[in-house]
Amino acid sequence: MGDSVQDRIRSFDHHDPAVAPTIHTTLAELREAHPVARSDAYDGFYLVTKQDDIVAVAKDGQTFSAAVQGLGAVTMVPDAETTRAPLFESDPPVHSAWRKILHDYFTPPAVRAHEQFIRQVTDRVVDELAPRGGCEVVGDLAAHIPSLVIAEVMGVPLERQDELAALTRNLVVPPSGPDAPRPGDGLVEFLRDEIAERRDREDQHDVLTAIVHAEVDGRPATDAELLKYAFLMISAGFLTTVDTISSLMLQLARDPGTRRGVAEDRALLPALIEEAVRHESAVAATGRTVLAETTLRGVALQPGDRLLLAWGSGCRDEQYVDDPDAFRLDRQRRGRDLGWGAGVHRCLGMHLARLELGIVFDKVLTTIGEFEVAPGTEPTRTYGVLRGVRNLHLTWPTGADTSAG
Repeated sequence: MGDSVQDRIRSFDHHDPAVAPTIHTTLAELREAHPVARSDAYDGFYLVTKQDDIVAVAKDGQTFSAAVQGLGAVTMVPDAETTRAPLFESDPPVHSAWRKILHDYFTPPAVRAHEQFIRQVTDRVVDELAPRGGCEVVGDLAAHIPSLVIAEVMGVPLERQDELAALTRNLVVPPSGPDAPRPGDGLVEFLRDEIAERRDREDQHDVLTAIVHAEVDGRPATDAELLKYAFLMISAGFLTTVDTISSLMLQLARDPGTRRGVAEDRALLPALIEEAVRHESAVAATGRTVLAETTLRGVALQPGDRLLLAWGSGCRDEQYVDDPDAFRLDRQRRGRDLGWGAGVHRCLGMHLARLELGIVFDKVLTTIGEFEVAPGTEPTRTYGVLRGVRNLHLTWPTGADTSAG
């Protein structure tokens, strides 16, 4: 088995759609036979699949840098490869300074200040969908709510929130037709405008304004750094939530026992969310650059080597997780909850994500209740830097159908 796995990993490309359907089987084989495996894709990198190794790398910013070229850069942002985004691609002590600036915006009390807005958006979206008896989840549900929430958190004026929401939704459901713009077209210019607007004022209290006016390491961030930061913040706050909502809707559609159990006992909602984040980690893999000569599980690494930390694999590491492929709400947790990351880059927005996901699924279970994958359709999984669902058609009984039955 080892030789065949080694042959496959040499050509492993996490962005290749062909790997998505069987990615968990592939990663399980690698955890057992080649936990630090070399791929020749993208000029070569090492795929790290065991939980202990992922955590060790994530916590060692002196040896492994979060700034990585060529393993998933934001290609639609100008100069993405040569510009480091504040927070996301910085290492201690610079990273610590950026995180301190943003910390107060993501504490549990600060997050609860957005609760009413999230509930209003969720109520509106789900109430519009429920009478239809079905939808394509990614475009009609999962992308609508987080797109407006991230606009609110970023401090985008109310009159422009729908515009930003539409531009961000194009990242997951691109417009079609010969004259349709490319995904991301318009979003970069929108973000440039928001950054320029904040350059001239300091009286707003939001995460983008805080970054624009901050000075770290003796200087403010450049426009290029701010643009990449804003784009990555949308990725972190929007795309990951879209993927988690979509993956969990698919899980509940195929797992009526769990769906009905949570519907009957809403105290299970927190466990549902944590298991969803473990079972299909939306952040599938992120990169690190080796800064100093070292070894990892016996593999010699040199400065400049690149690693891809497979967070979703760490979440299913058999050393810490019994029956890792099963979706269970009764887990007695061991190891780390790597769905939220580890080390200094552990998800800053996890309290916001937990709140948002809890509100969304409470509303879905209340208003829609029973749902299943639409007959004749097959959901398509995605994998890469993120893990989600490309399309998911669900159907459910409407009030009229129920009464007729």
